[in-house]
Amino acid sequence: MRWPLLLPLLPLAAGAADLKQRQCFPAKELRVCLWQDARLAARQDGGFGGDSEGDGWKLALGQAELRIYDSQGGQLSRLRVGRLSKLERTRLSDSGKPVFLLEEDRSAGFGSYSGVEARPFTVGARGIRFAQPQGADPAKPFAMANALKSGWKEAPDGFLLASCAPDFPAKGEWDGETFRVSYRRLKLQDGQWRLTERSERGFWENEGDFPAERLFPK
Repeated sequence: MRWPLLLPLLPLAAGAADLKQRQCFPAKELRVCLWQDARLAARQDGGFGGDSEGDGWKLALGQAELRIYDSQGGQLSRLRVGRLSKLERTRLSDSGKPVFLLEEDRSAGFGSYSGVEARPFTVGARGIRFAQPQGADPAKPFAMANALKSGWKEAPDGFLLASCAPDFPAKGEWDGETFRVSYRRLKLQDGQWRLTERSERGFWENEGDFPAERLFPK
């Protein structure tokens, strides 16, 4: 299965003078770097979990970018991402290519499902390939949420994802008390991402221990 290449990649000549390199990781013979508004790049948290888009900013923040460079430092491509973003390198690899995470802070300051979204990806000379599980709608980019009622954890072969939502009945109204917990495993196998899921009635919030791995499908 081929992963969809996220488009469009921006022309190499385009640029924003107010961006500054904040993070950079090797990706085999390439490098992937995050460029962010210079005002955020100067902060230790990069704006995560703060009020970076509130009244404290008199000017609009510049759009962050992922930029890919070759071994000689030449820029190959770039992709616009969320203003409040950061990169993480995982322990996973796909055919020798390291798997990274693009984390984008979409916190709204309220709500059980508002938080940070993480998308696994690999880097090639043609651009970025985000993880898209088999059978998933390619028009809906796959993301792992980290909020009050959702969370994820890296596993040796992929990721474990947990979420909690109201268990709405087939008929009638929800009683306001019954919830269902979903346990999903995103597994990287033979260069493909596979997503399996099981659910059961219960309640979980992302404020304590992550659910035991035995609760997730194999």
